[in-house]
Amino acid sequence: MARLLIVEDNLELASLMVAAAQSRGHTAQAAHSGEEALALLRPKAFDAAVVDLLLPDMRGTELLTALIPHGIPAIAISGVYKGDRLAKEATSVYGARDFFAKPFELDALLNALEQKCGLPQRTLPPPPPPEAHEEESVLELLELAIDDEDKGDESEEDDDAEVTQPAAFALPPEAIPPEEETAPIILGTEEALMGLADLAEAASGIPSEPQAPTEPPVPPEPEIFLPFGEREKVWAKDKGAAQEPASLPRVGRRALPEWSLEGEIKEATIPRLLNAYYEARHHGELKLRQGQVLKVVYFEAGQPVYAASNLANERFARFCARRGLISDSDQQAVAALSKEGGVRTGEAMIRLGLITADKRRALIEEQVKEILWSTFGWTTGFYGFSPMRLQSAGLVKLALFPGDLILEGVLKQETLVALRQKLPRTRRLFPTAAPPYGLHELKLTGPQAMLLAYADGSKTVEDLLTLTDLSERETLATLRGLELMGILHERREESNKRRITFGL
Repeated sequence: MARLLIVEDNLELASLMVAAAQSRGHTAQAAHSGEEALALLRPKAFDAAVVDLLLPDMRGTELLTALIPHGIPAIAISGVYKGDRLAKEATSVYGARDFFAKPFELDALLNALEQKCGLPQRTLPPPPPPEAHEEESVLELLELAIDDEDKGDESEEDDDAEVTQPAAFALPPEAIPPEEETAPIILGTEEALMGLADLAEAASGIPSEPQAPTEPPVPPEPEIFLPFGEREKVWAKDKGAAQEPASLPRVGRRALPEWSLEGEIKEATIPRLLNAYYEARHHGELKLRQGQVLKVVYFEAGQPVYAASNLANERFARFCARRGLISDSDQQAVAALSKEGGVRTGEAMIRLGLITADKRRALIEEQVKEILWSTFGWTTGFYGFSPMRLQSAGLVKLALFPGDLILEGVLKQETLVALRQKLPRTRRLFPTAAPPYGLHELKLTGPQAMLLAYADGSKTVEDLLTLTDLSERETLATLRGLELMGILHERREESNKRRITFGL
């Protein structure tokens, strides 16, 4: 296990890199500026480092030079300084062992860091055989699905509300019910409910306690509420997956995912996390939690392929009902067929002739978008990472470009009042030096492309509103979307201390 220093001013990307390094068995610490990194340097403090060449307070090459006396080998990365000449300069002049231009594959970067810096490499288990792979089911949220109305039932005077937050674990294949489907969440059926308490008990290491009966009395049924006393095991930063106690043996269960709490959700955190995954072309899972609401986004090569939620209102059947595609009686028929035939909700709807296969895919794509868009406004909560990939047969995999996802979400969801607050008339936006997306990747209309060209830092938002043919809301939403995508950022009015005086 090696000790790594990650020097990257993009907080979300640095957090993702730290989590990926930890998943390989290393310890990693992030620094977001050159001065912060220099303050951490001491003899034998780190075994290797990753250094961004464009830092907010100094050149990354200065930091590379400072690492040499401490004997810390490093790999340089940059989204601005690219090309063979700069790569050779970083390695031959400033001592970097290798150079990666953004965007890069995070796994390839970590492989090079281990190989070229002489770090111990963790031996990964062999991939499962095809039969086991086909039987793998998607990692799902283990909590009881909650209705949107339940979110408002939390008492403000309950100081221990956090103690009752559920934790997310992996479901074994035999516990996956075919009653309802969010993409890809499927919850319900008695077979699934019977196993939840045992799974939670094994995962947390404490016995589940029976819940007090509610009024009016209902017939006894399997307990499904989780024990929350040791929920921190899922979010512990330097702990692996929760271990099952020897006293509670289970047969045929997959290992629990190695979730780690990486940061707090603040304004615009979710779009920046999407940017970070895309910039690192990373595979894995992103977990988002706000109160009792839990959502998981699955990525492949930096693009979302699924999103799951524990909100009952975001499950597939209810999603289709909100669009007027199925009636209440249709929902009952779909649920019955799903349970009897052991199929997913979408497949049951196809068999009943309610939708086509192409329509199902389009609906799942819209559902996933809505699940993600609903988190864009979160300003509180937590996020975490898991290196586990989506390995399930029979699911419709998507490939959503994060840039389009962010821009479309802002255009559809942000109100004019909110946009005016976030983009006052005096703000100045100019192009980011190292954007996560190439301009050729963006699907902009002609007026949107012209607006982006006008946003060169010399004009205020009020100037841009005058120049464009777009409406005020379309203009502000486009600017806000481009800002969240990391294409534009605010122009800071700072005095230039290094003024050229020409001897005067």
